[in-house]
Amino acid sequence: MIQRIQTIFLLLAGIAFAVSAVMSDMLWTEVLLGCLALLSLGNIFLFRKRPTQATLCTAAMALAIVYYIILAVQQPMLVWPMALPMVAVIFLFLARNRIVKDEKLVRSLDRIR
Repeated sequence: MIQRIQTIFLLLAGIAFAVSAVMSDMLWTEVLLGCLALLSLGNIFLFRKRPTQATLCTAAMALAIVYYIILAVQQPMLVWPMALPMVAVIFLFLARNRIVKDEKLVRSLDRIR
């Protein structure tokens, strides 16, 4: 589980979401970012279900983008804790790419057998 690079990416995304949630000053952002942190960290333990992992990464990225859209309407000025979810989105994107790559590798090895 820890040997996979996507585990590290998911862990870093969860940490970035959690730090951003702690530094947030609005309740709805704390709840949303906390849920995204739990989703990213919980996604690590689904290592046997790679398609589910990829879907959850995509869902977390979509929720983080919705967070930025809502935040842009409410508060147009960015401060550095608001940039952490974008870093987490990048980590989620990298993790999703590696998960899909692993799934393709497993499927190709299944064809050889």
